[in-house]
Amino acid sequence: MTKEKLSKIIKDVNKENTPPGGWKKASGSGPGPGNTIVEKKEDKIMTNEEAAASVDLEVSDFSDDGADLEDLKDILDSRE
Repeated sequence: MTKEKLSKIIKDVNKENTPPGGWKKASGSGPGPGNTIVEKKEDKIMTNEEAAASVDLEVSDFSDDGADLEDLKDILDSRE
């Protein structure tokens, strides 16, 4: 068994386990040493039609000003 420095072993393990998007430094507190996190993939903006269909409704079922539809989109976005 060869001797290696712990820092080299950690570096090798991190290199082998790097997520497809790479490691990103987080500002402030976060999980793990050095506050490393993986950023979310590009946020997908849900259309009004997709939001309505997700609850088996149509856009015409919502209010004319669309406020309730926007609320629904906010709720659905927060679940991801």
